Amino acid sequence: MMQRLRLCLLLSFLCLGAISSTLTAASAQSAAAAPRPAARPADEKSFLVYPNPSNGIVHIAINGFEGRKMELRILNVIGTVIYRETITELNGPKTLDLTKFASGLYYVKLEAENASEMRKLVIH
Repeated sequence: MMQRLRLCLLLSFLCLGAISSTLTAASAQSAAAAPRPAARPADEKSFLVYPNPSNGIVHIAINGFEGRKMELRILNVIGTVIYRETITELNGPKTLDLTKFASGLYYVKLEAENASEMRKLVIH
């Protein structure tokens, strides 16, 4: 019953959220040569998760959330939060080591005061 509820909540969340892959496997490179996100206007809020798919070392570039307290979460496919961090200061891309997690599909969610963004992440 609990799994059905989680699955239902996740599906509802996916339908309402703006989920998109940020890089294709063909354009993903190794972490040492990872692409840098393109410059964006300061008022546009976005974040980029790369490389994707990943071996577990993931870089997250955040734009447009400067001066805000943010909550970064990694969720597994059934919606369980497996990593959580509060970010108060941005100074370049954030690097996470997710190698201890099993291969599969994950979601990276960034929430601030009036904004919420989510991206898919594949760990192989």
